[in-house]
Amino acid sequence: MKRVSGKIIRAATSLLLPVKKTRAGECKRCGECCKFVFKCPFLKFENHGSSKSMCTIHSLRPPQCRKYPRAKWEKAHEPCGYHFIEEKSI
Repeated sequence: MKRVSGKIIRAATSLLLPVKKTRAGECKRCGECCKFVFKCPFLKFENHGSSKSMCTIHSLRPPQCRKYPRAKWEKAHEPCGYHFIEEKSI
């Protein structure tokens, strides 16, 4: 149930909130974010058994995909190439 509520929150916040400016890194094409709750039907892998994924609708993907992870709390898996730089207080 926690993962389903996380998916709903992720979809809602992607429409309303921007990506945090502290996000750094890049997608490693692991596909784990595309398997959150259920495997996205648009997720494909380069070769049978390959670990490199691709989105077949990449240029048309919805905001919850485009902005993932939007904030540090959304990063749900380790292979993700994105990370968040800690904000230093002045």
